[in-house]
Amino acid sequence: MSEPLSGPWLRFVYNGLLLASAVCTGRKMQPEQHPFAMVACVVVGFSAVFGLLRVIFASGQPEECQQLRDITSGFLELAPLPLANMDFYMQSTGLSPIALGHAFFVLPLFCDLGCSLAKDRRDCAFSDSLRNLTILGNIVSLGFLAYVERNFLYLRMVLVMIVVKYGVVLVDSIKEDAGEDLQVCGTALFMHLLGKAVVSSTT
Repeated sequence: MSEPLSGPWLRFVYNGLLLASAVCTGRKMQPEQHPFAMVACVVVGFSAVFGLLRVIFASGQPEECQQLRDITSGFLELAPLPLANMDFYMQSTGLSPIALGHAFFVLPLFCDLGCSLAKDRRDCAFSDSLRNLTILGNIVSLGFLAYVERNFLYLRMVLVMIVVKYGVVLVDSIKEDAGEDLQVCGTALFMHLLGKAVVSSTT
């Protein structure tokens, strides 16, 4: 496994930014009004903490924490966008079947966890396909809501997730493991935009 393109200490900075964005976004909302967005902040915050710990204790030996890296990567990819969608649709339509339907992400998340824990990311074609379909579906869903509500913030979040999802593949093809940095930085920007969207919905 090669070293990350950015180096371990820049990765420490990236995860620090991710943690800061999750904390700052969480402080902007009331849990009873935005429960799903708050859960997204908690998930991203814990993922950032684990990312910081990996840099501190496994710097220069990335294979030691490969399983933890795979797990946190799965959470960062699969959890924030569906949870944000659930929150946005809840604000728009209430606790409707459309809003709750985004909770389907739990199934690919469990499949992804099983693949990371039991198979070390080998022979995970079904899990990867389910993961890709879930993210694509949620990107389309948020794009639809952005169009219906004429919400530019939602559209920016869609564009960020498209870059994070498909840019990671491109960056990893250039330099192995470098896509993780794009995922972390992109998720930090996504959480920042989530905070702005929450504030705009309450004003």
